[in-house]
Amino acid sequence: MARKKHEAEKKHALRKKEAPPVQDMPDETEHPALSEKKKPRVSKLLYRIIAALLIAVVLLIILENKDNLTPENIGNWIRTKAVGFGFGDGYPAELTGSTALAGNFGAADGNLYVVSDTALTVLNGSAKEMFSARHSYNDPAVSEASGRYLLYNAGGTGYRVEASSGTEISGTSDSSITTGVICDSGKFALAVQPSDYASELRVYNKNGSLQYKYSFADSYITAVALNTDGTRAAVASTITHAGTLISRITVLDMSETEPIAEYESDGNLIFAVQWNRSGRVTAIGDTETLVSDTSYNFTPYAYDGRTVTAYTLIPSGAVVSVSNYAYGGDSTLLIFRDSAEPVESDLSGRAVWLSAAGNKVAALLSSSVVSTDLTTGRQEAACNVPADTKSIAMADESTVYLLGVREIRKENLKVIEADNTLSQTE
Repeated sequence: MARKKHEAEKKHALRKKEAPPVQDMPDETEHPALSEKKKPRVSKLLYRIIAALLIAVVLLIILENKDNLTPENIGNWIRTKAVGFGFGDGYPAELTGSTALAGNFGAADGNLYVVSDTALTVLNGSAKEMFSARHSYNDPAVSEASGRYLLYNAGGTGYRVEASSGTEISGTSDSSITTGVICDSGKFALAVQPSDYASELRVYNKNGSLQYKYSFADSYITAVALNTDGTRAAVASTITHAGTLISRITVLDMSETEPIAEYESDGNLIFAVQWNRSGRVTAIGDTETLVSDTSYNFTPYAYDGRTVTAYTLIPSGAVVSVSNYAYGGDSTLLIFRDSAEPVESDLSGRAVWLSAAGNKVAALLSSSVVSTDLTTGRQEAACNVPADTKSIAMADESTVYLLGVREIRKENLKVIEADNTLSQTE
């Protein structure tokens, strides 16, 4: 009996020796992280919904810009951006050629373009040459849209479309060219003077083929505008009747043979037309500016005898500088934005050139540049400029390029303090 009891105690001790030790488990006091709740996972369904919304937004953007999203446009954009990232020697930069007209100087996407008597040159913000195209035109003129440059010989017959990739179109008209314009889609229009009509509008596809033409039997084209996709045109032409000069605005749809709207303005020479992004048309004349609604019913705004000293086109219309005096005196800016009732802004000086970028317009005065807000009409910034400055081009809302006699400069516009007057910038 004692033997059995001894064996039982021996087996019990052996089992106790083989049993694994009980571990001291950490509690929440020792490890606070154990008390934190796990963050809920974002469901895969939510990710799918977000992805679908992003795709829908991208598709909407593509559909709204389908005419511009061509391989050529995308390629030009990539090439322009790739070259634009480089750095030049800075401004001032020497003008290529011996001279450039004030009207052949502008800015697009922050870059500067200028047409001299020998070449079209595009420079970035640090004066690096993005590309240059030589020409042999006697009277060159230029129109820019979405990185393309329509270069034509005013009074001659030659025309070209240039881009960062090189010359896209090169042609010769059978009649002398009076004016031209290019739009965002790459389509372009030329006004010519054929032998059998007073003038004719010719609209070309971006490959250079003729898409549309409209002949004017008794009036001479003075200005042309295309809408963004080049499906409609607004043409200003002039005629003299009983000793009175009459300007006529003709609105054309490329899918129709007859005009969809016409308007006449007596005693007013129209020299610029803008097709607004809203679908309205703005026409600038020497005695009044005309602004249409979306059905092309025009409303005039008369200058009341004031003289136009400068003007510039903006996406929503135009800015016109007028003065009470023909050859001197201060200017008043008339800011037309989809309305024939402008915002007015008085300048302490006479504006001889205007340029706009974003929500600002810059005016070149005798020795300074002053920028004005397009919404409020308030002068906000200014800078001094050399005496030989003959044209300006806004790179952005705070920077302006200056065209001198032989060189191009760049200046920053400084904010005008509240206690300073604009006349102190002169």
